[in-house]
Amino acid sequence: MVAHAIRRSCWIAIAALALTGLGCATSTGITVIDPAGKTMRVTPEEMAAMSGGDQPYLLQVGDEIDLAFRVKNFSQGDVPWDYRLEVGDSMEVRLSPETLDSSRYLIDTGDVIGVSFLNNWPLNVTRTVRPDGKVSLTQVGDVQAAGLTPPELQQRLVDLYKATQIIQGEPDITVNVDFVNLDRLESVSRNVTVRADGKIRLPGLKTDVHVAGLTLTEAAGALGDQMLALMRNKPIVGLVVFPGINHALASMNGVLTIRPDGKISVPRIGDVQAAGFSVEELRTRLGESAKTVAFNPIDPAVRLVTATGSRVYVGGEVGVPGVYPLASSPTALQAIMMARGLQNTSRLRSVIVMRRNPEGKPFVFKTNLYMALYKGYTENDIALRPFDVVYVPKKMVSRANLFVTQYIDDIVPFNNSLGVSGTYYLNTQRVHSVSHNGNLNLNVGPGSFVP
Repeated sequence: MVAHAIRRSCWIAIAALALTGLGCATSTGITVIDPAGKTMRVTPEEMAAMSGGDQPYLLQVGDEIDLAFRVKNFSQGDVPWDYRLEVGDSMEVRLSPETLDSSRYLIDTGDVIGVSFLNNWPLNVTRTVRPDGKVSLTQVGDVQAAGLTPPELQQRLVDLYKATQIIQGEPDITVNVDFVNLDRLESVSRNVTVRADGKIRLPGLKTDVHVAGLTLTEAAGALGDQMLALMRNKPIVGLVVFPGINHALASMNGVLTIRPDGKISVPRIGDVQAAGFSVEELRTRLGESAKTVAFNPIDPAVRLVTATGSRVYVGGEVGVPGVYPLASSPTALQAIMMARGLQNTSRLRSVIVMRRNPEGKPFVFKTNLYMALYKGYTENDIALRPFDVVYVPKKMVSRANLFVTQYIDDIVPFNNSLGVSGTYYLNTQRVHSVSHNGNLNLNVGPGSFVP
């Protein structure tokens, strides 16, 4: 048995020396192996260039993505003036006089006007314009005031008093608007919500005003035009918008799984090709497809929830060789740990990483992960990319043992037993005893041993 162990150790040593010609790993750094078997030291920058640089992840069948659609303008802060009103938006409508310039202001019902006679001050009066638009003045009766500017009303009164001849000479009259009735503006001001038909209604208006799809400036102008049916002067319309939940966009949000045909079904949009595109490319495609859903530009958010299409392959002397998902950005050493770690036969000094760049050109890299794991050379730990293959070879001793087992023991079998024979006399009778398999069994009884 001892002799066989010595012979086996010799064969293992010879096999180990023979197998060392298969290549040795670098102590630090990474080498690339060309098709002829030659190795060349490469830097991380050179390795990235050979691999094609950082490539975006392309969505695959079975991936889960989380979609969230929102209005682009509103997502960037306060509502800008080019924001277009959407169904469900709430807005505060506030009216104010466009002008109080006496040369342009049209007297309206409820306004208080003062009529002054420069040379006949007893005729001075202050009147409120009645709902019929008229005021009553001494000696001339009811006079239409609503719809006239103060200068126009002044000229009308001059003509009337001149015709009555109660004032000698040319009447010297002035008309001023002492008080503007702003209640009619306040009675119309309201907080309203854009209905499903895109319209709003304000008190006093006989028709609804369609505002969905209009900018704030356009909506204010449309409301101002409608107000002319209620009042003489076109008011300034101020809008403060509070964008509501866009139910059209909300119905499109959610987590979707890429179907076997590579598409996803988005409500209100339909089928959209997703597989083969990066997350950013899909986001752009969804933004283009959603143009008809809302009046404002849509800013879709695409988040990759589960990446099933990105994998790495781990083989060789690891716990469980197989295919593993490429979660985040694992390294070769992390991939080995995902494969249930190392074996006693694992050779960390010559770990192989096989990769194809985006053009399909294959590269084989060799790295010393022993130095990364035990010496802190983290640059040896290669960052993996989708579809990389990590292979952990056997140790030289393990390979030498395998060589001996396959090519020596199986072909040239040895007798593994150690035979010992002895002759002795027991009660003058000679007995032969042979023990095999390394067991020496001597039954010694009364008598003398004869060598």
